[in-house]
Amino acid sequence: MSIRSLGYLGIGTPDPDGWVTYANDVIGTMPAGPPGSDQERLLRLDEHLYRFRVESAETGGVTYIGWEVGDAAGLDRVVRRLRDHGVDVHESTREERAERQVDRMLWFDGPCSVRTELFTGRRLAATPFVSPLGVTFVTGDQGMGHVVLKSPRAMEAVDFYRDVLGFRLSDVTHLPLGGTFFFMGCNPRHHSIAFVESHKREGTHHVLCEVADMDEVGRAHDRARTHKIPLLATLGRHSNDLMFSFYMRSPAGFGIEVGAEGRRVDEATWVSRVYTSDIWGHHAVADGDDGYAGTIGSSRTTDEERATR
Repeated sequence: MSIRSLGYLGIGTPDPDGWVTYANDVIGTMPAGPPGSDQERLLRLDEHLYRFRVESAETGGVTYIGWEVGDAAGLDRVVRRLRDHGVDVHESTREERAERQVDRMLWFDGPCSVRTELFTGRRLAATPFVSPLGVTFVTGDQGMGHVVLKSPRAMEAVDFYRDVLGFRLSDVTHLPLGGTFFFMGCNPRHHSIAFVESHKREGTHHVLCEVADMDEVGRAHDRARTHKIPLLATLGRHSNDLMFSFYMRSPAGFGIEVGAEGRRVDEATWVSRVYTSDIWGHHAVADGDDGYAGTIGSSRTTDEERATR
């Protein structure tokens, strides 16, 4: 496995300042720079210079995914495999590498219409990570968390990540009202990316921020209530990755899962299984059809949003 972890995400939103405020005040991210600076929209979860880069966009969602590769030789192997499968891989510009703070980066158009980047040699921050809310995030060898994308061609995305990028298929979950989820991993985190079948439109389903313990999840739940953030699903525990978590709607429209106690995978002994429900909880909070139905919950959805799905 040459790809080691989920390194960073680009977040597109019509209201970038609102998303930054939400992330800092509810999730507990740390801005990389002071208000009004160029680094205000770079959000930290740990010692990395940033994990989220928030940018202006007409619609909300993940705009690019950055995967960290172990070394230059591993990056070359992945790129050869991509090109052998007919993928058009592009070299980054000097400006792009400076923006991402990496030594080397290549990119291609990935599944679900999301730009996908592969990088090595990322710089770390010179100052310690200090969450404004005292939150400790679980990252390290597991990367920054996970991202879940929805697509009418979910199986094509699964095949690509497994057969070309070398991810394992950790599990599959069939939910009677919520669709079929395919969970894929590249390190001890149960999954770093997942795909859900959606016959309406491609887009971002949710992003996970894992925190140190259940109390941190509870505090985030309280902050969501205080700031009147719409919940998508109640507190619960997943059956596949054992994550104790809840889901809330971010200002960009897609979900944020805050969870703790996620399962670590031992590649040598792991067996992929199929699940049909959660252990408990994760019930729908409001009406809507955003792929959260059933044990993954549901979201408030406007008439305009329904018309585009």
